Amino acid sequence: MTKSIIWVVSILAVCLFIGYSCVGTEGKVGMIKESAPHEIKLRGWDIMRYEGYQRGSWGNHGGKVWYHVKDVNNENIQYRVYVTEWNGELHYHYGEPEKLQRLEVNYPND
Repeated sequence: MTKSIIWVVSILAVCLFIGYSCVGTEGKVGMIKESAPHEIKLRGWDIMRYEGYQRGSWGNHGGKVWYHVKDVNNENIQYRVYVTEWNGELHYHYGEPEKLQRLEVNYPND
């Protein structure tokens, strides 16, 4: 009897482990999507677009939410940012800024 209970519990644990590894959880995605836009403005960025989210899993508990943002003072400096939540804080992960080299040409009106 106890061997069958241990076997069932073991199988259930393995299924939960595999399920969480494959599917994960949305965990904190809703909270991040709600809080991040306000905090992004406080960082001196404007959101250009929301780029989606990824469910949480091992090493990524709670999930990630991606945004494409631009610097308020210089629109030519843009970042692809993903935001995570850890211990009640939002954490921002981004690399080097995308520096756009644009030349503005104004044509006279005919």
